[in-house]
Amino acid sequence: MDKKDKIIDRVIVFATHLGVSLRSFSLSIGASAGYLHRLQSANSNIGGDFIEKIIELYAELNPTWLVTGEGDMYKEGYIVNESGVFYGRRDYFKAALLKYLEDKEVVEKIAKAVQDDKDKTDQDT
Repeated sequence: MDKKDKIIDRVIVFATHLGVSLRSFSLSIGASAGYLHRLQSANSNIGGDFIEKIIELYAELNPTWLVTGEGDMYKEGYIVNESGVFYGRRDYFKAALLKYLEDKEVVEKIAKAVQDDKDKTDQDT
């Protein structure tokens, strides 16, 4: 893998390698849908809080590679490639969503939004 100059470049390489859109990847780390696109367009770099979230959510990612560009993208032993078939891959968006659902406050907000929607639907009928 070629070394990229900025962390944002490596984040984009990682997301592309996962087959995840930049929009989905941005959402998976708790950023707005266009966060990575805006950073890329502005030639800016990613914030430290999001770097921490990426490292936390994507445990197979080598943090040294992410921050410095040195070494391999994946930690040793995370991906096995046999004749172009990858084993051990997972649904990263689902993993991120499940991680957020562990937060009681997030679950309460979702439950309130669902109830508000149900109440509105009941009023309309």
